[in-house]
Amino acid sequence: MVHDGVNLWATFRYALSYPDESRLEGFRPLLAGVPPTLEELRVLYVRLFEAGAPHPACPLLESFYVPGRPPGDIVLENKLFYKHFGLSIQSNAAPDHLLTQLEFLAWLDYCAASGNEGVEALAAARADYIQRHLAHLPAAARRARAAGGDCYAQILDSLCEAAAGRA
Repeated sequence: MVHDGVNLWATFRYALSYPDESRLEGFRPLLAGVPPTLEELRVLYVRLFEAGAPHPACPLLESFYVPGRPPGDIVLENKLFYKHFGLSIQSNAAPDHLLTQLEFLAWLDYCAASGNEGVEALAAARADYIQRHLAHLPAAARRARAAGGDCYAQILDSLCEAAAGRA
């Protein structure tokens, strides 16, 4: 049996993906500080998450927020989590990118909701993954807010709350 409810992680992944007109329209009634045009929202997205010198204002890479660990170790640990569950990622996707991480969590919840055996193990894996790999979210939300990205900071704040409730 396949669960037909809304997947929380997929919803956050959608909200934090590159903006289009549907996101702009969806953000307006829910979030403060949404730019008035799609072009301005896209400029904000790129400035916050994708481009900047020496880095974007709010990188969505876990390795950016963990200065005490080599980035390669963080990337490898994410890859090993995915591999343990039989998943591989496209070569152009960063294993420690928040969108990749949210896709993994969405997949875990989908497996659990689909009636697969080992639901308890999937829930434990999700909690472990959240504790290990989403601890940087509060810092990301602060950086987004400090860089004038209030609408995205609100999404990241909500993601922090959701993660805390499922860890």
